[in-house]
Amino acid sequence: MEFKARKVLIDPTKPYENDCLSRSGDVENLSFLLRNMTSPIVMSVNAPWGHGKTTFLEMLHADLKLNNCKSVFFSAWETDFANDPLLAFLGEINQEINSLITGDEEKSHAWNSAKKAGVHILKKGIPALVKLGTAGIIDAEKILEDEAVKLSESLSKDLIDEYSKNKGAIFEFKENLRKVLTSESGEPENLYIFVDELDRCRPTYAIELLERIKHLLDIDGLVFVLAMDKEQLSHSVKAIYGNEFESKGYLKRFIDIEYALPDSELDEFIDKLYQAFGFYQFFEKRKKYRAFQYDYDHLKNVFKLIAKAKRYSLREIEQLIARINLVIHSTNENTYIYPALLTFLITAKDSNPELYRDFINPSSTPEKAIEYLYSIVPEQQRLESFECMLIEGFLLAAKSDHYSANLGDSLDRHKRNLENDECEEKLRNYSDRVIHIAQRPVENGNSVALESLISRIELSDKFKFGGEES
Repeated sequence: MEFKARKVLIDPTKPYENDCLSRSGDVENLSFLLRNMTSPIVMSVNAPWGHGKTTFLEMLHADLKLNNCKSVFFSAWETDFANDPLLAFLGEINQEINSLITGDEEKSHAWNSAKKAGVHILKKGIPALVKLGTAGIIDAEKILEDEAVKLSESLSKDLIDEYSKNKGAIFEFKENLRKVLTSESGEPENLYIFVDELDRCRPTYAIELLERIKHLLDIDGLVFVLAMDKEQLSHSVKAIYGNEFESKGYLKRFIDIEYALPDSELDEFIDKLYQAFGFYQFFEKRKKYRAFQYDYDHLKNVFKLIAKAKRYSLREIEQLIARINLVIHSTNENTYIYPALLTFLITAKDSNPELYRDFINPSSTPEKAIEYLYSIVPEQQRLESFECMLIEGFLLAAKSDHYSANLGDSLDRHKRNLENDECEEKLRNYSDRVIHIAQRPVENGNSVALESLISRIELSDKFKFGGEES
């Protein structure tokens, strides 16, 4: 059994082969736009964490390369161990630049000069180098005191000299990088630089990278595409400059144009995850039992209903399906899974744990859980949704009979709808199906073994998945 979903792999020669979010059209349009933009420019692709920015950028990067563009992709989060983002930038583009300028001595010389200037920019002055090779013999405090006196005498001159050197190094860095990016016609050739997961970096690194891009890398030919969660990154800015700082206005100084990532088409994405986790094979084996014929469809369709209603991110969908996977694979082949109830409880436990705890309390009624269902699915959609009928019917069935709890007014309300001739037909039909499911939830009229289902859900809660808070 698969424990977690595998990362979507983008084939550089067929970038849309695994596009399960129907984003190929958006990528192609954006790729065409980028190829016609003048540089320098910084574009952000904005969406909350877990909404598929990485896959989107990887497809865009591949599309540009297929259109004979020069493009580099790197993860800021994987490079934030570096003391200075400029070092990470030079290291990541070095191989790509070398491959572009092979055989061109003038550009090779310019690139080496740019790297040397970059190294100078990276250097930081150290007031004193004190080597304590024999601890206890050298008076460290006296040495530091002497160095401090010397430092105070030469500080002004050193600072001015250092400023002049840095200014010259920055000029040299930019000029040589311009030469590297200049085509034979004398015009700059765009180099597209994709920076992923900026919002996952430590705050100081993320802000320093933006500042480096703005002040050092605003060079004709450089086009930056940054993946970011603007809200999260604004919190990083405030972590450095204070809660009262106008962080979003500050970020606008670095971003020339923002692109909002389109909403995802979830159906195909969920289908792919069910396939990746082997759900079809699991449920196919159970079809020899007549009572389990429709479990696979019920599990998938109820999850799609809730995922869309709750507007889950792709990452949240992966984690919740992984949790459902643990529950069903801890269930015997001939044991009821109650797919609609299982899905509702796992998703409620994640987003509304207080509601979940109330429902599994033996003395509670199902009314709060039903109200929660009504709150996330609009009435007109709910009245036509068989999945909502399944959920509500099983919520009622789970709290009756052997689970020693009363149903409150929940079931009687549906009975009154059937008795009321003035009740609209959709509502009457909905109530009729809910009553039928509640009174006969499983084959042979058996009741729902809620305690057993809860024990497996609680077992899955002992596991943590990547990206979840600990």
